[in-house]
Amino acid sequence: MKTITGQMTVGEIAVEVPKSGDIFRAYHIDFVNRGNQSLSDAAFEHDVPIENILYEINNLGTENEDGIDIKYMDETSIVRYIQRRYHEDLKDELPVLEPYVEKMVKEKPEEAELSEVFLNFSDTVLDHTDEEDLNVFPLLESYLDQPSEDKRGALKPKLKKLKNEHKDITEFFVRMREITNDFIPAEGDSGALRLVYMRLEKLEKDSFDHIHLENNILFERIRNKVRA
Repeated sequence: MKTITGQMTVGEIAVEVPKSGDIFRAYHIDFVNRGNQSLSDAAFEHDVPIENILYEINNLGTENEDGIDIKYMDETSIVRYIQRRYHEDLKDELPVLEPYVEKMVKEKPEEAELSEVFLNFSDTVLDHTDEEDLNVFPLLESYLDQPSEDKRGALKPKLKKLKNEHKDITEFFVRMREITNDFIPAEGDSGALRLVYMRLEKLEKDSFDHIHLENNILFERIRNKVRA
């Protein structure tokens, strides 16, 4: 693994060291939508000593939590991985988590907005992944298999639209963190509430890793191809 430096962008770093996403999330550094920001600039913006971040990241391996080094996968394999690892998991997790969130806000009515934000997130992200699975990914794979000017022209606005929607999706988690004090339970909160916070934070991690994989790896590769 090459040494990570402050001059590298946060997107490049997350590609090289996937687990660095956990460190960026802890410091509230947006590596999914602002992947072209240098680590030095991000650290300065968030008032974090860059030496601390570099030390943590340079002690990580290059594989993700599944033991896969995604940067060596081809585009079609990445699409399949996204669908299996993230799209299918979302469809399983969101309906199960919804009633727990509703019960939690009854226990903590001052966080009632959390239920509305979560439901809006759920509707938005499921519509988004359906659009990818039914329309964008098939077109993307068709273009990779048999490139044409028509497919190239159709892909460009679709990728731009998806990337804009990614910003909206991450904003839901910004608001959830504001409501829940960064998913940190208060003294005396019930075990059920703590479990909801834990699952929401895991949902955030998976969503950010998912979007990073699309924005900074898959879509970046495709954009380079359609510009060629």
